[in-house]
Amino acid sequence: MITNISRQLTTGALAIAGTVAALSFAGAAQAATILSGTLALTGTAQIDSWGTPNPMLKPLNVTAINGATGQFTGVTTSNVTTPASFALIGTGSGMMSMFTAPSSLANFIQITVNQAYPIGPGPGIVIGNITSTMAYGTFMTGIGGSTTTYMVTGDMTFDEPNGYPDLFGTFSIGFTRSVTGGQVSQSYNLSLQKSGLTVNVPEPSAILGIFAVAGVGFFLRRKS
Repeated sequence: MITNISRQLTTGALAIAGTVAALSFAGAAQAATILSGTLALTGTAQIDSWGTPNPMLKPLNVTAINGATGQFTGVTTSNVTTPASFALIGTGSGMMSMFTAPSSLANFIQITVNQAYPIGPGPGIVIGNITSTMAYGTFMTGIGGSTTTYMVTGDMTFDEPNGYPDLFGTFSIGFTRSVTGGQVSQSYNLSLQKSGLTVNVPEPSAILGIFAVAGVGFFLRRKS
């Protein structure tokens, strides 16, 4: 009797493990249908001068798409919202300074996409949320002018449309403020790279535990 029960439990556990593996593979396959993509864009900006405490960095528009691959293929300037503004914490001094950027910024950018399966999840809006990991600025002077740059890099979470899982990625945004002969030129450039790694996918072991409890309960009810 005990041998019988042991055998049936073992068989049930193997079946559950197989189910979990199949579910994990199915989830990975669904995420893989969204190819990794890259997007590079530029625009004009409003940038605080070097030495300003907690400098504000404000993109004003999107003037050009410099590159778009994968899910972002075909994206134009009209498909992208102007990236959100933010301030760095710190004050630039000398030729280079490190700053503290906002730890997280939701709804940093929205991108309207239209790539159908299997390249993308279909028409919809991808929302990019950033988490900054590094920020620095530089200041260079020359004959008749100066150039201030700020660079911020970090991680990005891509909120995908149509029920597809959110994906991880990275971003870098650079701001340039040039002064030549009294004329000020200000611009930014933003690069995004989206991977196929999903966000908050349940661990197979956790799923296995749920199935195991349900399976043993069902088995005991049958024997009683």
